[in-house]
Amino acid sequence: MLLNHRDPFIQTIDAARTIPAVRDLADETINLPNTSLRQPRLLAGTHVNPFFVPRQNPQGTVLNSVQALYLIGQLRMAAANGSNERIVVSGPMKTGSTFVSQAVYIAFGMRPVDLMLLTMRPFDYALYGASARQHEIDELALLYSCLEPSGFVAHQHMLCSPFLVRQAELYRLKFLLLKRNIFDCIVSLDDFCLKTLTSTTDEEGYRQRQLPPNWAKLGNEQRIHHLLDRFLPFYVNYHTSWALWERQFTPAPLWISYEDDLLGDKAKLATKICDWMGRSRADADILLKEFLRERDGAQFHFNKGVSGRGSIIQGANRKRVVDAFDAYSDLADWSELLG
Repeated sequence: MLLNHRDPFIQTIDAARTIPAVRDLADETINLPNTSLRQPRLLAGTHVNPFFVPRQNPQGTVLNSVQALYLIGQLRMAAANGSNERIVVSGPMKTGSTFVSQAVYIAFGMRPVDLMLLTMRPFDYALYGASARQHEIDELALLYSCLEPSGFVAHQHMLCSPFLVRQAELYRLKFLLLKRNIFDCIVSLDDFCLKTLTSTTDEEGYRQRQLPPNWAKLGNEQRIHHLLDRFLPFYVNYHTSWALWERQFTPAPLWISYEDDLLGDKAKLATKICDWMGRSRADADILLKEFLRERDGAQFHFNKGVSGRGSIIQGANRKRVVDAFDAYSDLADWSELLG
C-alpha cells in the first residue's frame, strides 16, 4: 500500500508522540460515519504507527483466538508461496549497508522495508523507540512485506540464528552481507554518534545509543572505550553467528567487502550482485548507474568512503578488539577484519 506522506491525516499521526494521543486518533477514525473515509484511514493508521489501535471494538470486529490463528495461517501461506524478490541487506553499523540497500531497491523498483516493525517508512523504528532493540524479524512485518508485489529490500543490522535460518528457508529470504575492517567501523561509528548525540540531552543519548552521560564530551580514547563496551559484542557476534550458520542458507548469502567491493570496481560489484540475484547484464548496468549517481552534490550515506582510519585506535582499545575475535579463531580467519 502506497501512502502519501504529505497526507494531513498521516502528518497528524506522526505528530502524536504518546500512546493516549495515538489511540485517541484511532478512536476518532473508527467512529467516522463515512465508510469511504474511515476504511482508508484505518489502513493508513495501522501502517504508519504500530500503536494506532482503537480502544473500542465495534460490532463485527471482535475475533476469538481460533479466528486469529486462521488469519495468521492464511497470511503465512500467502507469504511463503509468493514469488516476489525478498532481499535482506545486513551488516554491522558503518559497513555501507544503507548505501547498498538503497542502490538495490532504487535500481530495481523494489520496496524498502523494515522487518523490525510494521511501519510506513523503513527507518521509523527509531521514531517509535525500537532503535535500541536487536534487529530481529517481527513476523507481522515480514508477512506484510512478503506480500509486496514489487518485492522488497530490507536493511537490518542483524545476527544470524537457527530460527532465522528456518525463516529464510520458509519465506525465501536472500541475504546480502557486508563486512569492513572493525577498527574503521568503530571510528566511523564514533563520527556518527558524535554527530547525532551532540545536540541531545544525556538522557536522550542513552535512550538512542545506550552510551553514558557526557560521552560526546570525552576524549577520543575514552569515547572509543565506551563504544567498545556498547558495540563490540555485536560486531563479534555478527561475524561469528554468520560464520556458524551461513552454510545452512539456500541460496548462500553474498558477502560484500567495504574495502574490496564498495571502494573498488563498482562495475564488478554491480555484476556480482546481479549474478547472485539472477538478473541480467542490463540490470547490472542499471545498478552501476545507481552506485555512481550523486545526490545533492554528494554520494548518499556512504560514510567517508575511505579505509585505514581505524589505525588511530591503539593500545588497550585495540587489544580488546583483537582478543575478542581471537577467542573465536577456530571459526574463521579474522585477519581481514583486523588488519
